[in-house]
Amino acid sequence: MLLFISDIMNYSQKIILIVINCLFLQLLNAQDFQKVDSLKTLLEKASGIEKANLLTQIGDDYQKDEHYQKAIIYYQKALKIYSESKDTLLQASVLENIGNAYYYLFDFDKAINYFIKALKRYEQNNNPYGVLSTLNCIANTYSRCFNKEKALEYYLRSYEMSKKYGDDEGLSNVLNNIGLVYLNDYKDYEKALAYLNESLLFAEKSNDSIDMSIQFQNIALVYLKMEKYEPALKYFFIALKLAEKHNYKLVIVGSCINIANLYIKTNNIESAKEYLDRSLIISKNIGSKGTQTTIYKLYTLYYAIKGDLKKMWEYANLGEVTNDSVTNERSERLIAEMQTKYETEKKEQQIKMLNIKNKLKEAKLQARTYWLLIFIIAFALVLIYIILKRNLLFANKTIVQKNLEIVASENKLNNTNAKLNSIDNEGEKTLNQNFTIKYAGSILTDRHKIEIKNSIINYMNNNKNYLNIDYTLNTFANDLDIKRKYISQVINESFKQNFSNFLNEYRIKEARKIMSSSPNFKYTIESVAGLVGYRSKTTFNTAFKKYVGVTPSFYLSSIKKEIGKQKNSSLFVQ
Repeated sequence: MLLFISDIMNYSQKIILIVINCLFLQLLNAQDFQKVDSLKTLLEKASGIEKANLLTQIGDDYQKDEHYQKAIIYYQKALKIYSESKDTLLQASVLENIGNAYYYLFDFDKAINYFIKALKRYEQNNNPYGVLSTLNCIANTYSRCFNKEKALEYYLRSYEMSKKYGDDEGLSNVLNNIGLVYLNDYKDYEKALAYLNESLLFAEKSNDSIDMSIQFQNIALVYLKMEKYEPALKYFFIALKLAEKHNYKLVIVGSCINIANLYIKTNNIESAKEYLDRSLIISKNIGSKGTQTTIYKLYTLYYAIKGDLKKMWEYANLGEVTNDSVTNERSERLIAEMQTKYETEKKEQQIKMLNIKNKLKEAKLQARTYWLLIFIIAFALVLIYIILKRNLLFANKTIVQKNLEIVASENKLNNTNAKLNSIDNEGEKTLNQNFTIKYAGSILTDRHKIEIKNSIINYMNNNKNYLNIDYTLNTFANDLDIKRKYISQVINESFKQNFSNFLNEYRIKEARKIMSSSPNFKYTIESVAGLVGYRSKTTFNTAFKKYVGVTPSFYLSSIKKEIGKQKNSSLFVQ
Protein backbone atom coordinates (compact mmCIF):
# COMPACT_ATOMS: atom_id res chain seq x y z
CA MET A 1 0.00 0.00 0.00
CA LEU A 2 2.85 2.39 0.88
CA LEU A 3 4.55 1.53 -2.40
CA PHE A 4 1.35 2.40 -4.27
CA ILE A 5 1.24 5.83 -2.60
CA SER A 6 4.88 6.29 -3.65
CA ASP A 7 3.96 5.36 -7.24
CA ILE A 8 1.13 7.92 -7.19
CA MET A 9 3.52 10.58 -6.00
CA ASN A 10 6.06 9.61 -8.68
CA TYR A 11 3.28 9.84 -11.28
CA SER A 12 2.37 13.30 -10.00
CA GLN A 13 6.02 14.34 -10.43
CA LYS A 14 5.89 13.26 -14.10
CA ILE A 15 2.68 15.27 -14.58
CA ILE A 16 4.34 18.29 -12.95
CA LEU A 17 7.31 17.99 -15.29
CA ILE A 18 5.16 17.69 -18.43
CA VAL A 19 2.86 20.59 -17.43
CA ILE A 20 5.72 22.90 -16.52
CA ASN A 21 7.72 22.12 -19.67
CA CYS A 22 4.64 22.81 -21.81
CA LEU A 23 4.13 26.11 -19.99
CA PHE A 24 7.80 27.00 -20.51
CA LEU A 25 7.38 26.43 -24.27
CA GLN A 26 4.39 28.75 -24.24
CA LEU A 27 6.40 31.34 -22.32
CA LEU A 28 9.31 31.17 -24.77
CA ASN A 29 7.06 31.36 -27.87
CA ALA A 30 4.73 34.08 -26.58
CA GLN A 31 5.24 37.05 -28.97
CA ASP A 32 3.08 39.73 -30.45
CA PHE A 33 2.02 39.03 -34.04
CA GLN A 34 0.18 40.85 -36.79
CA LYS A 35 -3.52 40.33 -37.09
CA VAL A 36 -4.54 37.58 -39.51
CA ASP A 37 -7.11 39.79 -41.24
CA SER A 38 -4.45 42.23 -42.44
CA LEU A 39 -2.38 39.36 -43.83
CA LYS A 40 -5.40 37.96 -45.66
CA THR A 41 -5.87 41.36 -47.30
CA LEU A 42 -2.30 41.27 -48.58
CA LEU A 43 -2.85 37.68 -49.70
CA GLU A 44 -5.50 38.73 -52.24
CA LYS A 45 -2.95 40.74 -54.20
CA ALA A 46 0.03 38.33 -53.88
CA SER A 47 1.14 35.46 -56.09
CA GLY A 48 3.89 32.83 -56.37
CA ILE A 49 6.49 32.58 -53.57
CA GLU A 50 5.25 35.84 -52.03
CA LYS A 51 1.78 34.35 -51.66
CA ALA A 52 3.23 31.13 -50.19
CA ASN A 53 5.23 33.18 -47.67
CA LEU A 54 2.06 35.04 -46.59
CA LEU A 55 0.18 31.75 -46.27
CA THR A 56 3.01 30.41 -44.09
CA GLN A 57 2.90 33.53 -41.90
CA ILE A 58 -0.88 33.21 -41.43
CA GLY A 59 -0.33 29.56 -40.51
CA ASP A 60 2.33 30.63 -37.99
CA ASP A 61 -0.09 33.10 -36.39
CA TYR A 62 -2.83 30.47 -36.09
CA GLN A 63 -0.26 28.04 -34.67
CA LYS A 64 0.83 30.51 -32.00
CA ASP A 65 -2.83 31.08 -31.13
CA GLU A 66 -3.28 27.29 -30.81
CA HIS A 67 -5.66 27.01 -33.77
CA TYR A 68 -3.75 24.10 -35.21
CA GLN A 69 -6.28 22.85 -37.80
CA LYS A 70 -6.55 26.33 -39.33
CA ALA A 71 -2.75 26.54 -39.34
CA ILE A 72 -2.52 23.22 -41.20
CA ILE A 73 -4.94 24.45 -43.93
CA TYR A 74 -2.76 27.49 -44.68
CA TYR A 75 0.49 25.52 -44.43
CA GLN A 76 -0.84 22.97 -46.94
CA LYS A 77 -1.70 25.75 -49.40
CA ALA A 78 1.82 27.19 -48.98
CA LEU A 79 3.37 23.72 -49.43
CA LYS A 80 1.57 23.29 -52.77
CA ILE A 81 3.08 26.52 -54.12
CA TYR A 82 6.57 25.70 -52.77
CA SER A 83 6.37 22.23 -54.37
CA GLU A 84 5.49 23.77 -57.75
CA SER A 85 8.47 26.10 -57.47
CA LYS A 86 10.83 23.18 -56.69
CA ASP A 87 12.18 25.09 -53.66
CA THR A 88 13.01 22.13 -51.35
CA LEU A 89 14.33 24.29 -48.50
CA LEU A 90 11.06 26.21 -48.18
CA GLN A 91 9.20 22.91 -48.52
CA ALA A 92 11.25 21.53 -45.59
CA SER A 93 10.37 24.51 -43.39
CA VAL A 94 6.61 24.31 -43.98
CA LEU A 95 6.63 20.49 -43.67
CA GLU A 96 8.25 20.91 -40.25
CA ASN A 97 5.54 23.42 -39.28
CA ILE A 98 2.77 20.99 -40.33
CA GLY A 99 4.47 18.29 -38.28
CA ASN A 100 4.46 20.60 -35.24
CA ALA A 101 0.75 21.33 -35.70
CA TYR A 102 -0.10 17.60 -35.75
CA TYR A 103 2.15 17.11 -32.73
CA TYR A 104 0.10 19.61 -30.72
CA LEU A 105 -3.07 17.90 -31.93
CA PHE A 106 -1.66 14.61 -30.48
CA ASP A 107 -1.77 13.04 -33.97
CA PHE A 108 1.76 11.68 -33.60
CA ASP A 109 1.78 9.35 -36.63
CA LYS A 110 1.10 12.24 -39.01
CA ALA A 111 3.54 14.46 -37.12
CA ILE A 112 6.39 11.95 -37.57
CA ASN A 113 5.47 11.50 -41.24
CA TYR A 114 5.80 15.24 -41.95
CA PHE A 115 8.96 15.62 -39.84
CA ILE A 116 10.70 12.82 -41.78
CA LYS A 117 9.74 14.48 -45.10
CA ALA A 118 11.17 17.77 -43.77
CA LEU A 119 14.35 16.00 -42.61
CA LYS A 120 14.99 14.54 -46.10
CA ARG A 121 14.66 17.97 -47.73
CA TYR A 122 16.95 19.65 -45.17
CA GLU A 123 19.54 16.94 -45.83
CA GLN A 124 19.22 17.52 -49.59
CA ASN A 125 20.03 21.18 -48.99
CA ASN A 126 22.89 20.42 -46.53
CA ASN A 127 21.13 22.61 -43.96
CA PRO A 128 22.53 21.48 -40.57
CA TYR A 129 20.28 23.62 -38.39
CA GLY A 130 17.16 22.40 -40.18
CA VAL A 131 18.38 18.83 -39.79
CA LEU A 132 19.01 19.42 -36.06
CA SER A 133 15.58 20.95 -35.57
CA THR A 134 13.70 18.09 -37.23
CA LEU A 135 15.82 15.41 -35.52
CA ASN A 136 14.75 16.88 -32.17
CA CYS A 137 11.11 17.13 -33.30
CA ILE A 138 11.10 13.46 -34.35
CA ALA A 139 12.78 12.42 -31.08
CA ASN A 140 10.29 14.46 -29.00
CA THR A 141 7.37 12.88 -30.84
CA TYR A 142 8.66 9.34 -30.33
CA SER A 143 9.17 10.19 -26.67
CA ARG A 144 5.51 11.25 -26.38
CA CYS A 145 4.55 7.94 -28.08
CA PHE A 146 6.56 6.08 -25.41
CA ASN A 147 8.87 4.67 -28.08
CA LYS A 148 12.04 5.15 -26.05
CA GLU A 149 14.36 3.31 -28.45
CA LYS A 150 13.42 5.52 -31.42
CA ALA A 151 13.45 8.67 -29.27
CA LEU A 152 16.96 7.90 -28.05
CA GLU A 153 18.13 7.06 -31.60
CA TYR A 154 17.14 10.51 -32.94
CA TYR A 155 18.34 12.40 -29.85
CA LEU A 156 21.78 10.80 -30.23
CA ARG A 157 21.87 11.76 -33.92
CA SER A 158 21.03 15.32 -32.92
CA TYR A 159 23.73 15.21 -30.23
CA GLU A 160 26.43 14.17 -32.71
CA MET A 161 25.45 16.94 -35.14
CA SER A 162 25.34 19.58 -32.40
CA LYS A 163 28.86 18.59 -31.33
CA LYS A 164 30.05 18.74 -34.92
CA TYR A 165 28.76 22.31 -35.46
CA GLY A 166 29.52 23.60 -31.93
CA ASP A 167 25.89 24.46 -31.20
CA ASP A 168 26.00 25.00 -27.40
CA GLU A 169 22.31 25.80 -27.09
CA GLY A 170 21.39 22.74 -29.16
CA LEU A 171 23.73 20.56 -27.09
CA SER A 172 22.11 21.78 -23.89
CA ASN A 173 18.61 20.94 -25.13
CA VAL A 174 19.40 17.54 -26.62
CA LEU A 175 21.48 16.43 -23.61
CA ASN A 176 18.59 17.42 -21.37
CA ASN A 177 16.18 15.37 -23.50
CA ILE A 178 18.49 12.33 -23.50
CA GLY A 179 18.75 12.62 -19.72
CA LEU A 180 14.96 12.64 -19.44
CA VAL A 181 14.67 9.51 -21.62
CA TYR A 182 17.07 7.66 -19.32
CA LEU A 183 15.21 9.04 -16.28
CA ASN A 184 11.60 8.40 -17.26
CA ASP A 185 11.80 5.51 -19.73
CA TYR A 186 14.93 3.49 -18.94
CA LYS A 187 15.05 4.27 -15.19
CA ASP A 188 18.85 4.47 -15.55
CA TYR A 189 19.46 7.24 -13.05
CA GLU A 190 23.26 7.30 -13.30
CA LYS A 191 23.17 7.91 -17.08
CA ALA A 192 20.34 10.41 -16.66
CA LEU A 193 22.42 12.34 -14.15
CA ALA A 194 25.50 12.29 -16.37
CA TYR A 195 23.61 13.73 -19.40
CA LEU A 196 21.72 16.31 -17.34
CA ASN A 197 24.90 17.57 -15.67
CA GLU A 198 26.57 17.90 -19.07
CA SER A 199 23.46 19.71 -20.33
CA LEU A 200 23.72 22.12 -17.40
CA LEU A 201 27.30 23.01 -18.36
CA PHE A 202 26.19 24.12 -21.83
CA ALA A 203 23.19 26.00 -20.42
CA GLU A 204 25.53 27.89 -18.07
CA LYS A 205 27.87 28.57 -20.99
CA SER A 206 25.06 30.11 -23.03
CA ASN A 207 23.81 31.90 -19.88
CA ASP A 208 20.19 30.84 -20.52
CA SER A 209 18.62 31.26 -17.08
CA ILE A 210 15.33 29.49 -17.98
CA ASP A 211 17.22 26.49 -19.39
CA MET A 212 19.48 26.45 -16.34
CA SER A 213 16.49 26.41 -14.01
CA ILE A 214 14.94 23.52 -15.98
CA GLN A 215 18.24 21.59 -15.82
CA PHE A 216 18.49 22.07 -12.05
CA GLN A 217 14.93 20.82 -11.58
CA ASN A 218 15.54 17.78 -13.78
CA ILE A 219 18.75 16.93 -11.90
CA ALA A 220 16.81 17.26 -8.65
CA LEU A 221 14.14 14.87 -9.99
CA VAL A 222 16.83 12.26 -10.71
CA TYR A 223 18.10 12.48 -7.13
CA LEU A 224 14.49 12.26 -5.95
CA LYS A 225 14.03 9.03 -7.92
CA MET A 226 17.29 7.72 -6.40
CA GLU A 227 15.87 8.61 -2.94
CA LYS A 228 18.81 10.94 -2.35
CA TYR A 229 16.71 13.66 -0.80
CA GLU A 230 19.43 16.08 0.35
CA PRO A 231 20.94 16.75 -3.12
CA ALA A 232 17.42 16.73 -4.61
CA LEU A 233 16.34 19.49 -2.21
CA LYS A 234 19.56 21.40 -2.87
CA TYR A 235 18.96 21.51 -6.65
CA PHE A 236 15.26 22.34 -6.29
CA PHE A 237 16.22 25.37 -4.18
CA ILE A 238 18.88 26.43 -6.73
CA ALA A 239 16.20 26.30 -9.45
CA LEU A 240 13.84 28.30 -7.22
CA LYS A 241 16.43 31.01 -6.45
CA LEU A 242 17.28 31.36 -10.13
CA ALA A 243 13.59 31.70 -10.98
CA GLU A 244 13.06 34.27 -8.21
CA LYS A 245 16.04 36.29 -9.43
CA HIS A 246 14.50 36.66 -12.90
CA ASN A 247 10.86 36.58 -11.69
CA TYR A 248 9.95 33.53 -13.82
CA LYS A 249 6.65 32.82 -12.11
CA LEU A 250 5.96 29.54 -13.89
CA VAL A 251 9.39 28.24 -12.86
CA ILE A 252 8.79 29.45 -9.30
CA VAL A 253 5.51 27.52 -9.18
CA GLY A 254 7.16 24.36 -10.54
CA SER A 255 10.04 24.61 -8.06
CA CYS A 256 7.69 25.14 -5.10
CA ILE A 257 5.56 22.16 -6.15
CA ASN A 258 8.61 19.91 -6.41
CA ILE A 259 9.98 21.09 -3.04
CA ALA A 260 6.59 20.47 -1.39
CA ASN A 261 6.40 17.02 -2.97
CA LEU A 262 9.86 16.15 -1.63
CA TYR A 263 9.00 17.38 1.87
CA ILE A 264 5.87 15.19 1.84
CA LYS A 265 8.02 12.21 0.81
CA THR A 266 10.39 12.85 3.74
CA ASN A 267 7.47 13.45 6.17
CA ASN A 268 8.47 17.10 6.70
CA ILE A 269 4.86 18.04 6.20
CA GLU A 270 4.90 21.50 7.80
CA SER A 271 7.63 22.66 5.41
CA ALA A 272 5.63 21.08 2.58
CA LYS A 273 2.60 23.20 3.58
CA GLU A 274 4.66 26.40 3.31
CA TYR A 275 5.65 25.72 -0.31
CA LEU A 276 2.22 24.41 -1.27
CA ASP A 277 0.65 27.65 -0.04
CA ARG A 278 3.17 29.73 -1.98
CA SER A 279 2.78 27.73 -5.21
CA LEU A 280 -1.03 27.95 -5.02
CA ILE A 281 -1.02 31.75 -4.60
CA ILE A 282 1.27 32.29 -7.62
CA SER A 283 -0.55 29.66 -9.68
CA LYS A 284 -3.88 31.42 -9.12
CA ASN A 285 -2.35 34.80 -9.97
CA ILE A 286 -1.08 33.57 -13.35
CA GLY A 287 -4.22 31.47 -13.98
CA SER A 288 -2.40 28.16 -14.37
CA LYS A 289 -5.13 25.59 -13.71
CA GLY A 290 -2.91 22.69 -14.77
CA THR A 291 -0.48 23.32 -11.91
CA GLN A 292 -3.38 24.00 -9.51
CA THR A 293 -4.66 20.47 -10.11
CA THR A 294 -1.28 19.03 -9.07
CA ILE A 295 -1.10 21.34 -6.04
CA TYR A 296 -4.54 20.19 -4.85
CA LYS A 297 -3.44 16.56 -5.16
CA LEU A 298 -0.46 17.28 -2.91
CA TYR A 299 -2.72 19.12 -0.43
CA THR A 300 -4.90 15.99 -0.35
CA LEU A 301 -1.89 13.85 0.60
CA TYR A 302 -0.71 16.46 3.11
CA TYR A 303 -4.01 16.49 5.02
CA ALA A 304 -4.29 12.69 4.75
CA ILE A 305 -0.95 12.36 6.55
CA LYS A 306 -2.05 14.99 9.08
CA GLY A 307 -5.20 12.96 9.72
CA ASP A 308 -7.45 15.92 8.91
CA LEU A 309 -10.07 14.05 6.88
CA LYS A 310 -12.31 17.09 6.45
CA LYS A 311 -9.56 19.11 4.77
CA MET A 312 -8.44 16.06 2.80
CA TRP A 313 -11.88 15.69 1.20
CA GLU A 314 -12.13 19.44 0.66
CA TYR A 315 -8.91 19.59 -1.37
CA ALA A 316 -9.70 16.34 -3.13
CA ASN A 317 -12.93 17.92 -4.39
CA LEU A 318 -11.08 21.09 -5.40
CA GLY A 319 -8.61 18.96 -7.35
CA GLU A 320 -11.39 17.12 -9.12
CA VAL A 321 -13.25 20.32 -10.00
CA THR A 322 -10.06 21.99 -11.31
CA ASN A 323 -9.10 18.87 -13.25
CA ASP A 324 -12.56 18.78 -14.84
CA SER A 325 -12.21 22.45 -15.73
CA VAL A 326 -8.84 21.85 -17.43
CA THR A 327 -10.25 18.81 -19.21
CA ASN A 328 -13.27 20.80 -20.39
CA GLU A 329 -11.10 23.65 -21.67
CA ARG A 330 -8.95 21.21 -23.60
CA SER A 331 -12.05 19.49 -24.83
CA GLU A 332 -13.56 22.74 -26.06
CA ARG A 333 -10.36 23.67 -27.86
CA LEU A 334 -10.05 20.25 -29.49
CA ILE A 335 -13.70 20.28 -30.52
CA ALA A 336 -13.28 23.75 -32.04
CA GLU A 337 -10.27 22.48 -33.99
CA MET A 338 -12.24 19.51 -35.22
CA GLN A 339 -15.14 21.70 -36.31
CA THR A 340 -12.79 23.72 -38.50
CA LYS A 341 -11.58 20.60 -40.23
CA TYR A 342 -15.15 19.39 -40.59
CA GLU A 343 -15.71 22.03 -43.27
CA THR A 344 -13.40 20.17 -45.65
CA GLU A 345 -13.53 16.58 -44.37
CA LYS A 346 -17.05 15.98 -43.04
CA LYS A 347 -17.08 12.21 -42.72
CA GLU A 348 -13.59 11.95 -41.26
CA GLN A 349 -14.39 14.74 -38.83
CA GLN A 350 -17.51 13.02 -37.51
CA ILE A 351 -15.52 9.91 -36.69
CA LYS A 352 -12.77 11.88 -34.96
CA MET A 353 -15.19 13.92 -32.87
CA LEU A 354 -16.92 10.75 -31.73
CA ASN A 355 -13.58 9.22 -30.76
CA ILE A 356 -12.57 12.33 -28.85
CA LYS A 357 -15.82 12.40 -26.87
CA ASN A 358 -15.44 8.72 -26.02
CA LYS A 359 -11.86 9.29 -24.90
CA LEU A 360 -12.95 12.23 -22.76
CA LYS A 361 -15.61 10.09 -21.09
CA GLU A 362 -13.06 7.36 -20.47
CA ALA A 363 -10.58 9.90 -19.10
CA LYS A 364 -13.16 11.32 -16.68
CA LEU A 365 -14.11 7.83 -15.54
CA GLN A 366 -10.46 6.94 -15.02
CA ALA A 367 -9.87 10.22 -13.18
CA ARG A 368 -12.77 9.53 -10.78
CA THR A 369 -11.53 5.98 -10.20
CA TYR A 370 -8.03 7.33 -9.62
CA TRP A 371 -9.25 9.86 -7.03
CA LEU A 372 -11.36 7.22 -5.28
CA LEU A 373 -8.30 4.99 -4.95
CA ILE A 374 -6.32 7.91 -3.53
CA PHE A 375 -9.01 8.60 -0.92
CA ILE A 376 -9.24 4.95 0.14
CA ILE A 377 -5.47 4.52 0.35
CA ALA A 378 -4.93 7.85 2.11
CA PHE A 379 -7.61 7.01 4.69
CA ALA A 380 -6.09 3.55 5.24
CA LEU A 381 -2.65 5.11 5.52
CA VAL A 382 -3.84 7.50 8.22
CA LEU A 383 -5.41 4.65 10.21
CA ILE A 384 -2.29 2.50 9.89
CA TYR A 385 -0.10 5.41 10.96
CA ILE A 386 -2.22 6.08 14.05
CA ILE A 387 -2.31 2.39 15.03
CA LEU A 388 1.43 1.92 14.54
CA LYS A 389 2.19 5.08 16.47
CA ARG A 390 0.04 3.95 19.39
CA ASN A 391 1.51 0.44 19.34
CA LEU A 392 5.04 1.84 19.26
CA LEU A 393 4.31 4.15 22.19
CA PHE A 394 2.82 1.26 24.19
CA ALA A 395 5.81 -0.96 23.36
CA ASN A 396 8.28 1.73 24.40
CA LYS A 397 6.46 2.29 27.68
CA THR A 398 6.55 -1.46 28.30
CA ILE A 399 10.31 -1.42 27.64
CA VAL A 400 10.74 1.40 30.17
CA GLN A 401 8.69 -0.54 32.76
CA LYS A 402 10.77 -3.68 32.25
CA ASN A 403 13.98 -1.70 32.61
CA LEU A 404 12.73 -0.27 35.88
CA GLU A 405 12.10 -3.78 37.12
CA ILE A 406 15.63 -4.75 36.05
CA VAL A 407 17.08 -1.75 37.89
CA ALA A 408 15.18 -2.70 41.06
CA SER A 409 16.40 -6.31 40.79
CA GLU A 410 19.97 -5.17 40.19
CA ASN A 411 19.85 -2.98 43.29
CA LYS A 412 18.76 -5.92 45.45
CA LEU A 413 21.41 -8.13 43.86
CA ASN A 414 24.11 -5.50 44.37
CA ASN A 415 23.25 -5.27 48.07
CA THR A 416 23.66 -9.02 48.41
CA ASN A 417 26.87 -9.04 46.40
CA ALA A 418 28.32 -6.29 48.54
CA LYS A 419 28.07 -8.49 51.65
CA LEU A 420 29.65 -11.45 49.85
CA ASN A 421 32.41 -9.38 48.33
CA SER A 422 33.58 -8.11 51.70
CA ILE A 423 34.40 -11.74 52.48
CA ASP A 424 35.82 -12.70 49.09
CA ASN A 425 37.89 -9.63 48.22
CA GLU A 426 41.07 -10.70 50.02
CA GLY A 427 40.95 -14.20 48.62
CA GLU A 428 40.33 -12.91 45.13
CA LYS A 429 43.23 -10.50 45.37
CA THR A 430 45.56 -13.33 46.37
CA LEU A 431 44.12 -15.52 43.57
CA ASN A 432 44.78 -12.82 40.97
CA GLN A 433 48.36 -12.34 42.19
CA ASN A 434 49.02 -16.06 42.12
CA PHE A 435 47.28 -16.41 38.73
CA THR A 436 49.56 -13.86 37.10
CA ILE A 437 52.63 -15.74 38.26
CA LYS A 438 51.30 -19.28 37.81
CA TYR A 439 49.77 -18.98 34.32
CA ALA A 440 52.05 -16.46 32.67
CA GLY A 441 52.70 -17.56 29.09
CA SER A 442 50.53 -20.70 29.35
CA ILE A 443 47.36 -21.77 27.46
CA LEU A 444 44.19 -21.12 29.45
CA THR A 445 42.29 -24.12 30.75
CA ASP A 446 38.51 -24.10 31.34
CA ARG A 447 39.11 -23.65 35.08
CA HIS A 448 41.37 -20.68 34.45
CA LYS A 449 38.72 -19.10 32.22
CA ILE A 450 36.05 -19.51 34.92
CA GLU A 451 38.37 -17.88 37.48
CA ILE A 452 39.07 -14.96 35.17
CA LYS A 453 35.36 -14.58 34.33
CA ASN A 454 34.45 -14.44 38.02
CA SER A 455 37.18 -11.88 38.62
CA ILE A 456 35.85 -9.72 35.78
CA ILE A 457 32.25 -9.89 37.06
CA ASN A 458 33.22 -9.18 40.68
CA TYR A 459 35.36 -6.25 39.63
CA MET A 460 32.72 -4.69 37.38
CA ASN A 461 30.06 -5.08 40.08
CA ASN A 462 32.16 -3.53 42.84
CA ASN A 463 34.25 -0.85 41.11
CA LYS A 464 33.25 2.18 39.07
CA ASN A 465 36.64 2.81 37.45
CA TYR A 466 35.17 1.76 34.10
CA LEU A 467 33.13 4.98 34.13
CA ASN A 468 36.29 6.98 33.45
CA ILE A 469 36.25 8.40 29.92
CA ASP A 470 39.75 7.11 29.10
CA TYR A 471 39.20 3.60 30.49
CA THR A 472 40.73 0.97 28.15
CA LEU A 473 41.42 -2.76 28.03
CA ASN A 474 44.98 -2.08 29.22
CA THR A 475 43.62 -0.14 32.20
CA PHE A 476 41.25 -3.00 32.97
CA ALA A 477 44.11 -5.55 32.77
CA ASN A 478 46.21 -3.47 35.18
CA ASP A 479 43.30 -3.16 37.63
CA LEU A 480 42.76 -6.94 37.62
CA ASP A 481 46.49 -7.70 37.43
CA ILE A 482 45.74 -10.22 34.67
CA LYS A 483 47.25 -10.27 31.20
CA ARG A 484 45.37 -8.23 28.60
CA LYS A 485 45.12 -11.10 26.10
CA TYR A 486 43.56 -13.42 28.73
CA ILE A 487 40.88 -10.85 29.60
CA SER A 488 40.12 -10.25 25.91
CA GLN A 489 39.87 -14.01 25.26
CA VAL A 490 37.52 -14.64 28.19
CA ILE A 491 35.26 -11.69 27.29
CA ASN A 492 35.04 -12.88 23.69
CA GLU A 493 34.30 -16.51 24.62
CA SER A 494 32.26 -16.15 27.82
CA PHE A 495 30.32 -12.97 27.10
CA LYS A 496 30.18 -13.35 23.28
CA GLN A 497 31.30 -9.79 22.65
CA ASN A 498 34.39 -7.62 22.43
CA PHE A 499 35.69 -5.41 25.23
CA SER A 500 34.16 -2.23 23.77
CA ASN A 501 30.61 -3.66 23.75
CA PHE A 502 31.18 -5.25 27.18
CA LEU A 503 32.23 -1.85 28.58
CA ASN A 504 29.27 -0.09 26.89
CA GLU A 505 26.82 -2.55 28.44
CA TYR A 506 28.03 -1.81 31.99
CA ARG A 507 28.15 1.93 31.36
CA ILE A 508 24.58 1.93 30.02
CA LYS A 509 23.42 -0.13 33.02
CA GLU A 510 24.88 2.57 35.27
CA ALA A 511 23.26 5.33 33.17
CA ARG A 512 19.90 3.55 33.41
CA LYS A 513 20.29 3.30 37.16
CA ILE A 514 21.10 7.01 37.46
CA MET A 515 18.15 8.04 35.27
CA SER A 516 15.75 5.77 37.20
CA SER A 517 16.33 7.65 40.45
CA SER A 518 14.24 10.76 41.07
CA PRO A 519 17.04 12.71 42.86
CA ASN A 520 19.01 12.51 39.61
CA PHE A 521 16.31 14.17 37.47
CA LYS A 522 18.36 17.36 37.74
CA TYR A 523 20.90 15.89 35.31
CA THR A 524 20.60 16.49 31.58
CA ILE A 525 21.20 13.71 29.02
CA GLU A 526 24.63 15.22 28.30
CA SER A 527 25.49 15.18 32.01
CA VAL A 528 24.48 11.54 32.39
CA ALA A 529 26.55 10.63 29.32
CA GLY A 530 29.59 12.30 30.87
CA LEU A 531 29.03 10.62 34.24
CA VAL A 532 29.19 7.16 32.68
CA GLY A 533 32.22 7.75 30.48
CA TYR A 534 30.94 9.09 27.13
CA ARG A 535 32.45 12.11 25.42
CA SER A 536 29.72 12.30 22.77
CA LYS A 537 25.98 12.55 23.38
CA THR A 538 25.38 10.94 19.96
CA THR A 539 27.48 7.87 20.87
CA PHE A 540 25.68 7.65 24.20
CA ASN A 541 22.24 7.84 22.54
CA THR A 542 23.16 5.05 20.11
CA ALA A 543 24.49 2.77 22.85
CA PHE A 544 21.53 3.48 25.15
CA LYS A 545 18.98 2.69 22.41
CA LYS A 546 20.85 -0.55 21.61
CA TYR A 547 20.93 -1.93 25.16
CA VAL A 548 17.74 -0.43 26.67
CA GLY A 549 15.46 -0.38 23.64
CA VAL A 550 14.40 3.29 23.73
CA THR A 551 16.22 6.63 23.50
CA PRO A 552 17.53 8.30 26.69
CA SER A 553 15.15 11.24 26.30
CA PHE A 554 12.09 8.96 25.95
CA TYR A 555 13.24 6.85 28.92
CA LEU A 556 13.77 9.89 31.14
CA SER A 557 10.47 11.57 30.19
CA SER A 558 8.60 8.27 30.77
CA ILE A 559 10.26 7.84 34.19
CA LYS A 560 9.26 11.37 35.20
CA LYS A 561 5.65 10.80 34.16
CA GLU A 562 5.40 7.42 35.89
CA ILE A 563 7.07 8.58 39.08
CA GLY A 564 4.48 11.32 39.33
CA LYS A 565 1.72 8.70 39.16
CA GLN A 566 3.39 5.97 41.18
CA LYS A 567 5.52 7.63 43.84
CA ASN A 568 4.93 4.76 46.19
CA SER A 569 5.75 2.03 43.64
CA SER A 570 8.61 -0.25 44.68
CA LEU A 571 9.87 -0.23 41.11
CA PHE A 572 11.26 3.29 41.46
CA VAL A 573 14.60 3.99 43.10
CA GLN A 574 14.20 6.91 45.45
